[in-house]
Amino acid sequence: MFLATSEYLKKIKNIADMCKQLKINVYIWGEKGVGKTFLAKYIAPNAVINPKTPTINPVILEDFDKNPVLEFKNNFLIATGTQPLNKEILKKYFTMDIELKPLKEHPEDIYDFIDLFKQQAKEELKISKNIHIEHPDISENLNSLKRQIFSKFLLPENKQDVYKILTDYFENINEDFTYEEELNNFEKALFKAAKTKYKSKLQIANHLKINRVTLTKKMKALNV
Repeated sequence: MFLATSEYLKKIKNIADMCKQLKINVYIWGEKGVGKTFLAKYIAPNAVINPKTPTINPVILEDFDKNPVLEFKNNFLIATGTQPLNKEILKKYFTMDIELKPLKEHPEDIYDFIDLFKQQAKEELKISKNIHIEHPDISENLNSLKRQIFSKFLLPENKQDVYKILTDYFENINEDFTYEEELNNFEKALFKAAKTKYKSKLQIANHLKINRVTLTKKMKALNV
């Protein structure tokens, strides 16, 4: 399956379909998390990824730009990397290169990927619940977006679940800790969450039933 709402990804799909049909060697590059391996698997779904020994099967080589040397010949090669290749190296091994741009440059596609990752989370985690992503995290493109969605599915649903997690945490922690250190950590997490949810210090103070001056001092001390 290839998700494509934006005109940009539709164009990429057309190029990928051509590479798939003609079985031409292609280099896919772009920053972390843009879907390079995903696209490579779309072009060659039966390919062997990073084989340790020569193979006649279609091959996908990841991080090719870090070591652009092919130790065996293959008539259908798809490679990925974060940087464009030197023109001579590109010409030596590949017929075409495809640049995958970051999600921020084609935001129309974000919610298609959100729906995809939600479905994956339900199937893989065996959790059936509805979640809402108000501010998609695309700081690392698809990587951070998927991590955000899976984390949402794993969040405890009530305070009792939170307390159970904390109990398990303290029972299994292997490092030394002090009451003050851990209390500061939890206060910092609480204030960060409240800052995101309530925005202003006045609203935070009202909801947490804490003096605004005390709140300001605590947040400043904890560097929130």
